[in-house]
Amino acid sequence: MKTGRLNLSDQSPFILKEGTLYELEVRKINLITNLDRIFSFPEALKNGRSSYIIFENLIRELTNLQKIPHFDHGDEFGNVYEQKSYKDKQLHPNAKSEFQCSASSTFGANNNGPKIKNMLKRGNYSGALKICKDLGYDNIDYFIFTNTSQWNPRIPFRFFLVSKQNVLRSLSKSDPRLVCRDRLMAMIRRRTLLV
Repeated sequence: MKTGRLNLSDQSPFILKEGTLYELEVRKINLITNLDRIFSFPEALKNGRSSYIIFENLIRELTNLQKIPHFDHGDEFGNVYEQKSYKDKQLHPNAKSEFQCSASSTFGANNNGPKIKNMLKRGNYSGALKICKDLGYDNIDYFIFTNTSQWNPRIPFRFFLVSKQNVLRSLSKSDPRLVCRDRLMAMIRRRTLLV
């Protein structure tokens, strides 16, 4: 895999490219008060509840993407992006390769989770996939995958872009709500260090 560097010192956003793994060293989060005191919260980066929004905003700050209604990101051409997190093999070498990718409404017991589970038990993969497509996949053009599931700042923040078509090709063969991290990572041809 080729490795390159992208200098962000001019603070201009860059355009994400499919097939590239981006890496950025993130050390900590500081809050600066009107008392000129600085409070640091390293645990905020490790906790999914707080880091989800932080890393969504960081992606928008680094790229040309904007917040749009009902989805994580959008671009000037009308493309819709959804951001999902996976467990990085460096931190979690024994983690399963498959992780949640479909809309959250396809998992919960109060939504379509039980319906999809029953379909899969009966061998109706195509019916379950149709629900996942109707509720999410068909409304999204690109996915941004980040290594922020149970993340720790001792490794770089990593993210990459995958088209909907490539995500659909990488879905679990037993559950269309899941995508295979190893198949997604196999599409990466270049590593770019953000400096």
